[in-house]
Amino acid sequence: MSDHSRAWPEEMDAADRVRHVALTRTTPRNAGWIATEADVSRETAVKYLERMADRGELEITETADGTCYKPDDVTQFLREVRTLAEEQSADELTEELRAIGDEIDSWKSTYDVDSLEELRRSVGNEDLSATDRRERLEIIEEWEYNVQVREALQLAISLQRSLTRLDTDPRLGERGSETLPQEW
Repeated sequence: MSDHSRAWPEEMDAADRVRHVALTRTTPRNAGWIATEADVSRETAVKYLERMADRGELEITETADGTCYKPDDVTQFLREVRTLAEEQSADELTEELRAIGDEIDSWKSTYDVDSLEELRRSVGNEDLSATDRRERLEIIEEWEYNVQVREALQLAISLQRSLTRLDTDPRLGERGSETLPQEW
C-alpha cells in the first residue's frame, strides 16, 4: 500500500481504483506501481489488470520494469469518438474541424510547405538554426495531434449520423432503436 495514498472517494472499490490508475497512464506501468497508486495489494492489481487486458482495455508489454500495462490505443480512441459524439452537437464538431483546418493552413503558409511530411523533411535544412528546428519539431507534434483529433471528430460526426438514422428510421416503428433492421 502507498505511503502517499490519495484520498480515494469512498464509492471507489479496489477494481475502480486499479481501473482509474491503469487507464489514465500514457506510459506502460508495472502491477506494483499501479498497486501503489491505487492503494491495493499487488495481487489485487494483477487480478484486475489481467481482466482488463483480457477485455482489450489494456495492452501488456515487456519493459525493463517487467510486465507492464498501458491503455489500448484503439479502445481509448473509440471511447474518445463516442464521448465526442454524445457530448457535442454536429455543429460544434464541425466548428472544431474548421479550427483545426485553419491552424494547419496557417502552418503550411508559415513554413511554406504543403504537407506534414514536407515539414518533417524541412527540419533537416542546413540553413535552419537550432531554435528554428526545435520550433518545427514542436509544430510537427501539434500537427500530428491535430490529425488524430480531426479523425476522431470526423468519426464522431459519422457516428452521430448513423445513430440518428437508427433512431429515426421509419422501419423501426414500434420496435425502438434497440432492434436493428437486420434483426427483424
